[in-house]
Amino acid sequence: MDALFNQATVGLAECDLSGRILRANDYFCAMLARSRDELIGHPLGDIVHPDDLPRTEALLAGLLKEDRYEVEKRYLRPDGSVVWTRTAANLIRDESGRPDKALAVCIDISTNKLQEQHLRESEERFRLLANSVPALVWITDPEGGITYTSELWTRYTGLPPHEALGQGWLKSIHPDDVAETLRLWEEVRARGIRYETEIRYLCHDGAYRWHVVRANPYRHSATGEILAWFGSSTDIHERKVTEATLRESEQRLRATYEQAAIGIGEVDADGRFIRVNERLCAISGYGRGELLSMTLEDITYPEDRGSELEMFRKQMSGDITSYSIEKRLVHRNGNPVWIGVSASRVDDLEGRPLYGIRVIRDISARKRAEQSQSLLINELNHRVKNTLTTVQSIARQTLHNARTPEQAAEDLESRLLALSRAHDVLTRENWEGARFSDIVAQAIAPYLNRGKGRFQVTGPETRLTPQQALALAMALQELATNAAKYGSLSNDEGIVTIGWYLAEAPDGLHLHLTWRESGGPPVEPPTRRGFGTRLIERSLARELDGTMKIDFLPRGVVFTADIPGMGD
Repeated sequence: MDALFNQATVGLAECDLSGRILRANDYFCAMLARSRDELIGHPLGDIVHPDDLPRTEALLAGLLKEDRYEVEKRYLRPDGSVVWTRTAANLIRDESGRPDKALAVCIDISTNKLQEQHLRESEERFRLLANSVPALVWITDPEGGITYTSELWTRYTGLPPHEALGQGWLKSIHPDDVAETLRLWEEVRARGIRYETEIRYLCHDGAYRWHVVRANPYRHSATGEILAWFGSSTDIHERKVTEATLRESEQRLRATYEQAAIGIGEVDADGRFIRVNERLCAISGYGRGELLSMTLEDITYPEDRGSELEMFRKQMSGDITSYSIEKRLVHRNGNPVWIGVSASRVDDLEGRPLYGIRVIRDISARKRAEQSQSLLINELNHRVKNTLTTVQSIARQTLHNARTPEQAAEDLESRLLALSRAHDVLTRENWEGARFSDIVAQAIAPYLNRGKGRFQVTGPETRLTPQQALALAMALQELATNAAKYGSLSNDEGIVTIGWYLAEAPDGLHLHLTWRESGGPPVEPPTRRGFGTRLIERSLARELDGTMKIDFLPRGVVFTADIPGMGD
Protein backbone atom coordinates (compact mmCIF):
# COMPACT_ATOMS: atom_id res chain seq x y z
CA MET A 1 0.00 0.00 0.00
CA ASP A 2 2.89 2.35 0.79
CA ALA A 3 4.23 1.81 -2.74
CA LEU A 4 0.85 2.65 -4.28
CA PHE A 5 0.57 5.68 -1.99
CA ASN A 6 3.97 7.02 -3.04
CA GLN A 7 3.57 6.28 -6.75
CA ALA A 8 0.14 7.87 -7.14
CA THR A 9 -0.07 10.51 -9.90
CA VAL A 10 -1.98 12.92 -7.66
CA GLY A 11 -0.93 14.52 -4.42
CA LEU A 12 -1.78 12.42 -1.33
CA ALA A 13 -1.33 13.56 2.25
CA GLU A 14 -2.57 12.32 5.61
CA CYS A 15 -2.94 14.52 8.67
CA ASP A 16 -4.33 14.10 12.14
CA LEU A 17 -7.53 15.85 13.13
CA SER A 18 -5.56 18.79 14.50
CA GLY A 19 -4.11 19.43 11.04
CA ARG A 20 -0.59 18.03 11.57
CA ILE A 21 0.82 16.20 8.53
CA LEU A 22 1.47 12.50 9.12
CA ARG A 23 2.37 11.29 5.64
CA ALA A 24 2.84 12.69 2.09
CA ASN A 25 3.56 10.98 -1.21
CA ASP A 26 6.18 11.92 -3.80
CA TYR A 27 3.74 13.83 -6.01
CA PHE A 28 2.57 15.98 -3.08
CA CYS A 29 6.18 16.77 -2.15
CA ALA A 30 7.08 17.67 -5.73
CA MET A 31 3.96 19.77 -6.15
CA LEU A 32 4.87 21.87 -3.10
CA ALA A 33 8.64 21.75 -3.84
CA ARG A 34 9.26 20.47 -0.29
CA SER A 35 10.94 17.37 1.10
CA ARG A 36 9.15 14.95 3.41
CA ASP A 37 11.20 16.26 6.33
CA GLU A 38 9.79 19.73 5.60
CA LEU A 39 6.24 18.34 5.70
CA ILE A 40 5.96 15.42 8.12
CA GLY A 41 5.09 16.59 11.60
CA HIS A 42 4.33 20.14 10.50
CA PRO A 43 0.88 21.75 10.74
CA LEU A 44 -1.15 22.68 7.69
CA GLY A 45 -0.72 26.30 8.66
CA ASP A 46 2.89 26.10 7.42
CA ILE A 47 1.88 25.26 3.84
CA VAL A 48 -1.70 26.49 3.33
CA HIS A 49 -2.17 30.04 2.04
CA PRO A 50 -3.11 32.30 4.95
CA ASP A 51 -6.33 33.41 3.23
CA ASP A 52 -7.45 29.77 2.87
CA LEU A 53 -6.33 28.54 6.31
CA PRO A 54 -9.46 29.47 8.33
CA ARG A 55 -11.69 27.70 5.84
CA THR A 56 -9.35 24.68 5.80
CA GLU A 57 -9.45 24.41 9.59
CA ALA A 58 -13.23 24.77 9.59
CA LEU A 59 -13.62 22.09 6.93
CA LEU A 60 -11.22 19.80 8.79
CA ALA A 61 -13.31 20.17 11.91
CA GLY A 62 -16.43 19.56 9.85
CA LEU A 63 -15.14 16.16 8.76
CA LEU A 64 -16.39 14.78 12.06
CA LYS A 65 -19.93 15.40 10.77
CA GLU A 66 -19.64 15.15 7.01
CA ASP A 67 -16.85 12.52 6.57
CA ARG A 68 -15.76 14.28 3.35
CA TYR A 69 -15.31 17.67 1.73
CA GLU A 70 -14.00 18.99 -1.59
CA VAL A 71 -12.67 22.51 -2.10
CA GLU A 72 -10.30 24.61 -4.20
CA LYS A 73 -7.49 26.09 -2.13
CA ARG A 74 -3.92 27.36 -2.30
CA TYR A 75 -0.70 25.91 -0.94
CA LEU A 76 2.57 27.79 -0.60
CA ARG A 77 5.97 26.71 -1.86
CA PRO A 78 9.13 27.73 0.05
CA ASP A 79 9.81 30.51 -2.48
CA GLY A 80 6.41 32.03 -1.78
CA SER A 81 4.80 30.94 -5.06
CA VAL A 82 1.23 29.64 -4.96
CA VAL A 83 -0.05 26.22 -6.01
CA TRP A 84 -3.78 26.08 -6.65
CA THR A 85 -5.32 22.64 -5.98
CA ARG A 86 -8.66 20.93 -6.04
CA THR A 87 -8.53 19.04 -2.75
CA ALA A 88 -10.88 16.28 -1.63
CA ALA A 89 -10.50 15.29 2.06
CA ASN A 90 -11.93 12.08 3.51
CA LEU A 91 -12.25 11.10 7.16
CA ILE A 92 -10.47 7.85 8.14
CA ARG A 93 -11.78 5.99 11.16
CA ASP A 94 -9.95 3.47 13.32
CA GLU A 95 -10.97 -0.13 13.81
CA SER A 96 -13.49 0.86 16.45
CA GLY A 97 -15.10 3.40 14.11
CA ARG A 98 -13.80 6.49 15.89
CA PRO A 99 -12.46 9.38 13.76
CA ASP A 100 -8.72 8.92 13.47
CA LYS A 101 -7.20 11.05 10.70
CA ALA A 102 -7.90 12.63 7.29
CA LEU A 103 -6.64 11.74 3.80
CA ALA A 104 -6.35 14.60 1.29
CA VAL A 105 -6.27 13.98 -2.47
CA CYS A 106 -4.85 17.06 -4.27
CA ILE A 107 -4.90 17.86 -7.99
CA ASP A 108 -2.76 20.77 -9.24
CA ILE A 109 -5.06 23.26 -11.04
CA SER A 110 -2.61 26.18 -11.08
CA THR A 111 -2.52 26.31 -14.87
CA ASN A 112 -6.31 26.42 -15.10
CA LYS A 113 -6.45 29.15 -12.45
CA LEU A 114 -3.82 31.18 -14.30
CA GLN A 115 -5.78 30.85 -17.53
CA GLU A 116 -8.97 31.90 -15.73
CA GLN A 117 -7.16 34.92 -14.34
CA HIS A 118 -5.82 35.89 -17.77
CA LEU A 119 -9.31 35.45 -19.22
CA ARG A 120 -10.83 37.70 -16.55
CA GLU A 121 -8.14 40.31 -17.13
CA SER A 122 -8.65 40.11 -20.89
CA GLU A 123 -12.41 40.47 -20.50
CA GLU A 124 -11.94 43.44 -18.20
CA ARG A 125 -9.57 45.13 -20.65
CA PHE A 126 -12.05 44.55 -23.46
CA ARG A 127 -14.90 45.95 -21.33
CA LEU A 128 -12.88 49.07 -20.51
CA LEU A 129 -11.90 49.51 -24.15
CA ALA A 130 -15.43 48.95 -25.44
CA ASN A 131 -16.80 51.49 -22.96
CA SER A 132 -14.10 54.04 -23.79
CA VAL A 133 -14.44 54.28 -27.58
CA PRO A 134 -16.93 56.85 -28.94
CA ALA A 135 -18.82 54.19 -30.88
CA LEU A 136 -21.50 51.68 -29.96
CA VAL A 137 -19.78 48.31 -29.52
CA TRP A 138 -21.49 44.94 -29.72
CA ILE A 139 -20.80 41.22 -30.16
CA THR A 140 -22.96 38.53 -31.76
CA ASP A 141 -22.81 34.76 -31.85
CA PRO A 142 -22.06 33.01 -35.18
CA GLU A 143 -25.78 33.14 -36.11
CA GLY A 144 -26.01 36.90 -35.55
CA GLY A 145 -27.71 36.99 -32.16
CA ILE A 146 -26.43 39.76 -29.88
CA THR A 147 -24.46 38.47 -26.86
CA TYR A 148 -22.94 41.75 -25.62
CA THR A 149 -23.56 45.49 -25.88
CA SER A 150 -21.37 48.25 -24.49
CA GLU A 151 -22.58 50.74 -21.91
CA LEU A 152 -22.68 53.49 -24.57
CA TRP A 153 -24.93 51.29 -26.74
CA THR A 154 -27.34 50.97 -23.85
CA ARG A 155 -27.28 54.69 -23.00
CA TYR A 156 -27.60 55.73 -26.64
CA THR A 157 -30.53 53.47 -27.56
CA GLY A 158 -32.19 53.39 -24.15
CA LEU A 159 -32.65 49.65 -24.64
CA PRO A 160 -31.64 47.57 -21.58
CA PRO A 161 -28.91 45.00 -22.29
CA HIS A 162 -31.15 41.99 -21.68
CA GLU A 163 -33.69 43.29 -24.22
CA ALA A 164 -30.99 43.68 -26.89
CA LEU A 165 -29.85 40.04 -26.63
CA GLY A 166 -30.59 37.68 -29.50
CA GLN A 167 -32.62 39.55 -32.13
CA GLY A 168 -33.82 42.18 -29.68
CA TRP A 169 -31.39 44.73 -31.15
CA LEU A 170 -33.71 45.08 -34.16
CA LYS A 171 -35.99 47.20 -31.97
CA SER A 172 -33.42 50.00 -32.22
CA ILE A 173 -33.26 49.98 -36.06
CA HIS A 174 -35.45 52.19 -38.27
CA PRO A 175 -38.28 50.01 -39.65
CA ASP A 176 -37.39 50.98 -43.24
CA ASP A 177 -33.81 49.73 -42.73
CA VAL A 178 -34.59 46.37 -41.09
CA ALA A 179 -35.22 44.25 -44.20
CA GLU A 180 -32.11 45.44 -46.07
CA THR A 181 -29.99 45.20 -42.93
CA LEU A 182 -31.02 41.57 -42.36
CA ARG A 183 -30.53 40.69 -46.03
CA LEU A 184 -27.00 42.10 -46.08
CA TRP A 185 -26.24 40.62 -42.65
CA GLU A 186 -27.26 37.13 -43.82
CA GLU A 187 -25.17 37.46 -47.00
CA VAL A 188 -22.09 38.61 -45.08
CA ARG A 189 -22.41 35.88 -42.44
CA ALA A 190 -22.79 33.20 -45.12
CA ARG A 191 -19.63 34.41 -46.86
CA GLY A 192 -17.71 35.10 -43.65
CA ILE A 193 -16.49 38.52 -44.81
CA ARG A 194 -16.23 41.97 -43.28
CA TYR A 195 -19.56 43.75 -42.84
CA GLU A 196 -20.17 47.46 -43.37
CA THR A 197 -23.34 49.41 -43.98
CA GLU A 198 -25.15 52.60 -42.99
CA ILE A 199 -28.43 52.41 -41.10
CA ARG A 200 -30.55 54.57 -38.80
CA TYR A 201 -30.55 53.92 -35.06
CA LEU A 202 -33.31 54.99 -32.71
CA CYS A 203 -31.79 57.32 -30.13
CA HIS A 204 -33.09 57.33 -26.55
CA ASP A 205 -34.70 60.75 -27.25
CA GLY A 206 -36.91 59.21 -29.96
CA ALA A 207 -34.99 60.53 -33.00
CA TYR A 208 -33.45 58.30 -35.64
CA ARG A 209 -29.81 59.06 -36.49
CA TRP A 210 -27.54 57.67 -39.18
CA HIS A 211 -24.72 55.31 -38.23
CA VAL A 212 -22.02 53.48 -40.12
CA VAL A 213 -22.06 49.88 -38.91
CA ARG A 214 -19.01 47.66 -39.25
CA ALA A 215 -18.40 44.09 -38.11
CA ASN A 216 -15.57 41.58 -38.47
CA PRO A 217 -15.68 37.81 -37.93
CA TYR A 218 -13.66 36.32 -35.07
CA ARG A 219 -12.38 32.90 -36.09
CA HIS A 220 -10.99 29.86 -34.32
CA SER A 221 -7.19 30.02 -34.61
CA ALA A 222 -6.90 26.38 -35.70
CA THR A 223 -10.06 25.55 -37.66
CA GLY A 224 -10.99 28.99 -39.02
CA GLU A 225 -14.57 28.49 -37.81
CA ILE A 226 -16.39 31.75 -37.05
CA LEU A 227 -16.95 31.92 -33.30
CA ALA A 228 -18.39 35.42 -33.02
CA TRP A 229 -18.78 38.79 -34.74
CA PHE A 230 -17.31 41.97 -33.25
CA GLY A 231 -18.96 45.16 -34.43
CA SER A 232 -19.32 48.88 -33.89
CA SER A 233 -21.85 51.54 -34.84
CA THR A 234 -20.62 55.11 -35.28
CA ASP A 235 -22.91 58.13 -35.42
CA ILE A 236 -22.45 59.86 -38.79
CA HIS A 237 -25.71 61.81 -38.77
CA GLU A 238 -24.07 65.24 -38.94
CA ARG A 239 -21.96 64.12 -41.87
CA LYS A 240 -25.05 62.81 -43.65
CA VAL A 241 -26.86 66.10 -43.11
CA THR A 242 -23.86 68.01 -44.42
CA GLU A 243 -23.71 65.80 -47.48
CA ALA A 244 -27.40 66.41 -48.18
CA THR A 245 -26.92 70.18 -47.92
CA LEU A 246 -23.93 69.98 -50.23
CA ARG A 247 -25.90 67.98 -52.78
CA GLU A 248 -28.62 70.65 -52.82
CA SER A 249 -26.11 73.45 -53.37
CA GLU A 250 -24.56 71.59 -56.30
CA GLN A 251 -27.78 71.34 -58.31
CA ARG A 252 -26.99 74.51 -60.32
CA LEU A 253 -23.73 72.98 -61.64
CA ARG A 254 -24.56 69.31 -61.86
CA ALA A 255 -25.81 69.27 -65.46
CA THR A 256 -22.60 70.82 -66.77
CA TYR A 257 -20.33 68.97 -64.39
CA GLU A 258 -21.75 65.50 -64.85
CA GLN A 259 -22.06 65.65 -68.65
CA ALA A 260 -18.52 66.89 -69.16
CA ALA A 261 -16.07 64.50 -70.80
CA ILE A 262 -13.26 65.98 -68.72
CA GLY A 263 -12.66 66.12 -65.00
CA ILE A 264 -13.72 69.30 -63.23
CA GLY A 265 -12.93 70.21 -59.65
CA GLU A 266 -13.15 73.31 -57.48
CA VAL A 267 -10.67 73.85 -54.66
CA ASP A 268 -10.57 76.33 -51.79
CA ALA A 269 -7.60 78.51 -50.87
CA ASP A 270 -6.00 75.59 -49.00
CA GLY A 271 -6.22 73.30 -52.02
CA ARG A 272 -9.09 71.23 -50.60
CA PHE A 273 -11.70 69.99 -53.06
CA ILE A 274 -15.10 71.56 -52.55
CA ARG A 275 -16.77 70.29 -55.73
CA VAL A 276 -15.88 67.50 -58.17
CA ASN A 277 -17.59 65.84 -61.12
CA GLU A 278 -17.92 62.17 -61.94
CA ARG A 279 -15.24 62.26 -64.61
CA LEU A 280 -12.68 63.46 -62.08
CA CYS A 281 -13.76 60.64 -59.77
CA ALA A 282 -13.24 58.15 -62.61
CA ILE A 283 -9.80 59.55 -63.44
CA SER A 284 -8.63 59.45 -59.82
CA GLY A 285 -10.49 56.33 -58.70
CA TYR A 286 -11.84 58.11 -55.62
CA GLY A 287 -15.49 58.55 -54.78
CA ARG A 288 -17.00 62.00 -54.56
CA GLY A 289 -17.12 61.92 -50.78
CA GLU A 290 -13.49 60.83 -50.61
CA LEU A 291 -12.27 63.60 -52.90
CA LEU A 292 -14.21 66.22 -50.95
CA SER A 293 -12.13 65.32 -47.89
CA MET A 294 -8.82 65.56 -49.79
CA THR A 295 -6.50 68.25 -51.15
CA LEU A 296 -4.57 68.73 -54.37
CA GLU A 297 -1.46 67.61 -52.54
CA ASP A 298 -3.12 64.42 -51.31
CA ILE A 299 -3.66 63.08 -54.83
CA THR A 300 -0.58 64.54 -56.54
CA TYR A 301 2.33 62.20 -57.22
CA PRO A 302 5.06 63.00 -54.63
CA GLU A 303 7.71 63.92 -57.20
CA ASP A 304 5.32 66.35 -58.95
CA ARG A 305 4.04 68.22 -55.90
CA GLY A 306 6.63 70.99 -55.82
CA SER A 307 5.90 72.68 -59.13
CA GLU A 308 2.11 72.33 -58.86
CA LEU A 309 1.89 73.66 -55.30
CA GLU A 310 4.13 76.64 -56.07
CA MET A 311 1.97 77.69 -59.04
CA PHE A 312 -1.20 77.15 -57.01
CA ARG A 313 0.17 79.35 -54.22
CA LYS A 314 0.90 82.12 -56.70
CA GLN A 315 -2.56 81.77 -58.22
CA MET A 316 -4.41 81.99 -54.92
CA SER A 317 -2.25 84.91 -53.75
CA GLY A 318 -3.18 86.85 -56.90
CA ASP A 319 0.24 86.76 -58.60
CA ILE A 320 -1.11 84.78 -61.57
CA THR A 321 -4.66 84.12 -62.73
CA SER A 322 -4.21 80.82 -64.54
CA TYR A 323 -1.69 78.16 -65.48
CA SER A 324 -1.42 74.84 -67.31
CA ILE A 325 0.66 71.86 -66.30
CA GLU A 326 1.13 68.17 -67.03
CA LYS A 327 1.66 66.06 -63.93
CA ARG A 328 0.86 62.74 -62.32
CA LEU A 329 -1.82 62.10 -59.73
CA VAL A 330 -1.94 59.05 -57.51
CA HIS A 331 -4.90 56.83 -58.41
CA ARG A 332 -6.82 55.33 -55.53
CA ASN A 333 -5.24 51.95 -56.36
CA GLY A 334 -1.79 53.50 -55.91
CA ASN A 335 -0.87 53.73 -59.59
CA PRO A 336 0.25 57.02 -61.19
CA VAL A 337 -2.07 58.65 -63.76
CA TRP A 338 -0.81 61.31 -66.14
CA ILE A 339 -3.12 64.32 -66.40
CA GLY A 340 -3.16 67.70 -68.14
CA VAL A 341 -4.40 70.48 -65.82
CA SER A 342 -5.80 73.86 -66.86
CA ALA A 343 -6.14 75.95 -63.70
CA SER A 344 -8.13 79.17 -63.37
CA ARG A 345 -9.45 81.24 -60.47
CA VAL A 346 -12.76 82.81 -59.41
CA ASP A 347 -12.54 86.14 -57.51
CA ASP A 348 -15.04 87.99 -55.37
CA LEU A 349 -16.35 91.49 -56.17
CA GLU A 350 -13.26 93.05 -54.63
CA GLY A 351 -10.89 90.92 -56.66
CA ARG A 352 -9.92 88.56 -53.87
CA PRO A 353 -9.55 84.88 -54.80
CA LEU A 354 -12.54 82.78 -53.78
CA TYR A 355 -11.69 79.37 -55.19
CA GLY A 356 -9.82 77.72 -58.01
CA ILE A 357 -11.24 75.70 -60.90
CA ARG A 358 -9.35 72.70 -62.27
CA VAL A 359 -10.12 71.25 -65.70
CA ILE A 360 -8.38 67.87 -65.86
CA ARG A 361 -7.74 65.60 -68.84
CA ASP A 362 -6.47 62.04 -68.55
CA ILE A 363 -3.41 61.94 -70.85
CA SER A 364 -2.13 58.56 -69.65
CA ALA A 365 -2.77 56.92 -73.02
CA ARG A 366 -0.74 59.58 -74.81
CA LYS A 367 2.10 59.28 -72.30
CA ARG A 368 2.08 55.50 -72.57
CA ALA A 369 2.13 55.72 -76.36
CA GLU A 370 5.10 58.10 -76.24
CA GLN A 371 6.92 55.86 -73.79
CA SER A 372 6.06 52.68 -75.72
CA GLN A 373 7.23 54.24 -78.96
CA SER A 374 10.58 55.13 -77.44
CA LEU A 375 10.95 51.74 -75.78
CA LEU A 376 9.96 49.85 -78.92
CA ILE A 377 12.46 51.74 -81.06
CA ASN A 378 15.25 51.03 -78.57
CA GLU A 379 14.12 47.43 -78.14
CA LEU A 380 13.89 46.94 -81.90
CA ASN A 381 17.43 48.22 -82.40
CA HIS A 382 18.69 45.99 -79.61
CA ARG A 383 16.79 42.89 -80.76
CA VAL A 384 17.77 43.24 -84.39
CA LYS A 385 21.44 43.44 -83.43
CA ASN A 386 21.15 40.49 -81.05
CA THR A 387 19.19 38.39 -83.52
CA LEU A 388 21.65 39.03 -86.32
CA THR A 389 24.54 38.16 -84.00
CA THR A 390 22.78 34.95 -82.89
CA VAL A 391 21.98 33.90 -86.49
CA GLN A 392 25.55 34.66 -87.57
CA SER A 393 26.95 32.52 -84.72
CA ILE A 394 24.54 29.64 -85.39
CA ALA A 395 25.29 29.67 -89.10
CA ARG A 396 29.05 29.83 -88.63
CA GLN A 397 29.19 27.03 -86.05
CA THR A 398 26.67 24.83 -87.89
CA LEU A 399 28.50 25.06 -91.19
CA HIS A 400 31.84 24.55 -89.46
CA ASN A 401 30.74 21.36 -87.66
CA ALA A 402 28.48 19.78 -90.29
CA ARG A 403 29.82 16.65 -91.98
CA THR A 404 27.79 17.09 -95.16
CA PRO A 405 25.99 19.97 -96.86
CA GLU A 406 22.68 18.16 -96.29
CA GLN A 407 23.34 17.88 -92.57
CA ALA A 408 24.37 21.56 -92.46
CA ALA A 409 21.13 22.61 -94.16
CA GLU A 410 19.01 20.40 -91.87
CA ASP A 411 20.74 21.55 -88.66
CA LEU A 412 20.72 25.19 -89.65
CA GLU A 413 17.02 25.08 -90.55
CA SER A 414 16.00 23.38 -87.27
CA ARG A 415 18.02 25.83 -85.18
CA LEU A 416 16.63 28.85 -86.99
CA LEU A 417 13.10 27.45 -86.64
CA ALA A 418 13.66 27.02 -82.89
CA LEU A 419 14.83 30.62 -82.71
CA SER A 420 11.79 31.69 -84.74
CA ARG A 421 9.36 29.83 -82.48
CA ALA A 422 10.88 31.45 -79.41
CA HIS A 423 10.52 34.84 -81.12
CA ASP A 424 6.83 34.03 -81.75
CA VAL A 425 6.27 33.45 -78.03
CA LEU A 426 8.07 36.67 -77.11
CA THR A 427 6.20 38.64 -79.76
CA ARG A 428 2.88 37.57 -78.26
CA GLU A 429 4.14 38.94 -74.94
CA ASN A 430 5.38 42.21 -76.53
CA TRP A 431 8.95 41.11 -75.78
CA GLU A 432 8.39 41.71 -72.10
CA GLY A 433 9.19 38.07 -71.33
CA ALA A 434 7.67 34.61 -71.75
CA ARG A 435 6.28 31.74 -69.73
CA PHE A 436 8.68 28.83 -69.50
CA SER A 437 5.83 26.39 -70.16
CA ASP A 438 5.25 28.10 -73.54
CA ILE A 439 8.94 27.76 -74.43
CA VAL A 440 8.84 24.05 -73.54
CA ALA A 441 5.63 23.56 -75.55
CA GLN A 442 7.18 25.18 -78.63
CA ALA A 443 10.33 23.04 -78.31
CA ILE A 444 8.52 19.69 -78.14
CA ALA A 445 5.65 20.53 -80.54
CA PRO A 446 7.36 19.01 -83.65
CA TYR A 447 7.67 15.63 -81.87
CA LEU A 448 4.23 15.21 -80.33
CA ASN A 449 3.13 13.08 -83.29
CA ARG A 450 5.47 10.31 -82.16
CA GLY A 451 2.93 8.94 -79.76
CA LYS A 452 0.84 9.87 -76.75
CA GLY A 453 2.64 10.15 -73.43
CA ARG A 454 6.13 10.45 -74.90
CA PHE A 455 6.66 13.68 -72.95
CA GLN A 456 6.07 14.14 -69.22
CA VAL A 457 6.23 17.85 -68.36
CA THR A 458 5.89 19.24 -64.83
CA GLY A 459 6.83 22.55 -63.25
CA PRO A 460 5.38 25.72 -61.74
CA GLU A 461 4.35 28.78 -63.74
CA THR A 462 7.63 30.62 -64.35
CA ARG A 463 8.36 33.89 -66.15
CA LEU A 464 11.53 34.25 -68.23
CA THR A 465 13.28 37.33 -69.53
CA PRO A 466 13.65 37.54 -73.33
CA GLN A 467 17.34 36.55 -73.03
CA GLN A 468 16.51 33.54 -70.85
CA ALA A 469 13.64 32.48 -73.14
CA LEU A 470 15.82 32.50 -76.29
CA ALA A 471 18.72 30.66 -74.64
CA LEU A 472 16.52 27.92 -73.14
CA ALA A 473 14.59 27.55 -76.40
CA MET A 474 17.87 26.84 -78.21
CA ALA A 475 18.97 24.37 -75.52
CA LEU A 476 15.67 22.46 -75.62
CA GLN A 477 15.74 22.38 -79.42
CA GLU A 478 19.19 20.78 -79.41
CA LEU A 479 18.11 18.19 -76.83
CA ALA A 480 14.90 17.37 -78.73
CA THR A 481 16.73 17.01 -82.03
CA ASN A 482 19.32 14.70 -80.45
CA ALA A 483 16.59 12.63 -78.76
CA ALA A 484 14.75 12.24 -82.08
CA LYS A 485 17.86 11.12 -83.91
CA TYR A 486 19.63 8.95 -81.35
CA GLY A 487 17.79 8.98 -78.03
CA SER A 488 14.47 8.12 -76.44
CA LEU A 489 12.39 9.61 -79.29
CA SER A 490 14.12 7.47 -81.90
CA ASN A 491 12.06 4.35 -81.04
CA ASP A 492 8.42 3.69 -80.11
CA GLU A 493 8.80 3.32 -76.33
CA GLY A 494 11.15 6.07 -75.16
CA ILE A 495 10.03 8.85 -72.86
CA VAL A 496 11.34 12.33 -72.18
CA THR A 497 10.71 13.77 -68.70
CA ILE A 498 11.03 17.57 -68.37
CA GLY A 499 10.77 19.05 -64.90
CA TRP A 500 11.70 22.34 -63.26
CA TYR A 501 11.34 24.16 -59.99
CA LEU A 502 12.40 27.44 -58.37
CA ALA A 503 14.64 27.62 -55.31
CA GLU A 504 16.08 30.43 -53.21
CA ALA A 505 19.87 30.87 -53.22
CA PRO A 506 22.16 33.47 -51.60
CA ASP A 507 22.19 35.49 -54.83
CA GLY A 508 18.41 35.25 -55.42
CA LEU A 509 15.93 32.89 -57.07
CA HIS A 510 17.29 30.09 -59.30
CA LEU A 511 15.56 27.93 -61.94
CA HIS A 512 16.51 24.24 -61.74
CA LEU A 513 15.70 22.31 -64.96
CA THR A 514 16.09 18.61 -65.74
CA TRP A 515 15.66 16.86 -69.14
CA ARG A 516 15.76 13.09 -68.61
CA GLU A 517 15.49 10.45 -71.34
CA SER A 518 14.55 6.83 -70.73
CA GLY A 519 13.39 3.84 -72.72
CA GLY A 520 15.52 4.64 -75.77
CA PRO A 521 18.49 2.79 -77.23
CA PRO A 522 21.50 2.35 -74.90
CA VAL A 523 23.60 5.49 -74.86
CA GLU A 524 27.32 5.54 -75.49
CA PRO A 525 29.24 8.69 -74.46
CA PRO A 526 30.44 10.55 -77.57
CA THR A 527 34.14 10.59 -78.31
CA ARG A 528 33.99 14.35 -78.83
CA ARG A 529 31.62 17.18 -77.91
CA GLY A 530 29.60 18.33 -80.92
CA PHE A 531 28.41 21.86 -81.62
CA GLY A 532 25.05 21.26 -79.96
CA THR A 533 26.66 20.08 -76.72
CA ARG A 534 29.17 22.93 -76.74
CA LEU A 535 26.37 25.41 -77.54
CA ILE A 536 24.45 24.27 -74.46
CA GLU A 537 27.26 23.75 -71.96
CA ARG A 538 29.36 26.76 -72.89
CA SER A 539 27.73 29.46 -74.99
CA LEU A 540 24.19 29.31 -73.54
CA ALA A 541 25.44 28.70 -70.01
CA ARG A 542 27.72 31.71 -70.29
CA GLU A 543 24.92 33.84 -71.75
CA LEU A 544 22.67 33.00 -68.79
CA ASP A 545 25.49 33.17 -66.22
CA GLY A 546 24.44 29.70 -65.11
CA THR A 547 25.52 26.09 -65.30
CA MET A 548 24.35 23.51 -67.86
CA LYS A 549 25.49 19.91 -68.03
CA ILE A 550 24.75 16.95 -70.30
CA ASP A 551 25.41 13.43 -68.96
CA PHE A 552 25.41 10.59 -71.48
CA LEU A 553 24.24 7.77 -69.18
CA PRO A 554 23.65 4.24 -70.55
CA ARG A 555 19.91 4.43 -69.80
CA GLY A 556 19.49 7.84 -71.43
CA VAL A 557 20.74 11.40 -71.72
CA VAL A 558 20.26 13.62 -68.66
CA PHE A 559 20.51 17.41 -68.99
CA THR A 560 20.52 19.65 -65.91
CA ALA A 561 20.61 23.43 -65.64
CA ASP A 562 20.92 25.88 -62.77
CA ILE A 563 19.98 29.39 -63.92
CA PRO A 564 20.10 32.44 -61.62
CA GLY A 565 18.35 35.75 -61.99
CA MET A 566 14.75 34.51 -61.87
CA GLY A 567 12.24 37.16 -60.82
CA ASP A 568 14.66 40.07 -61.41
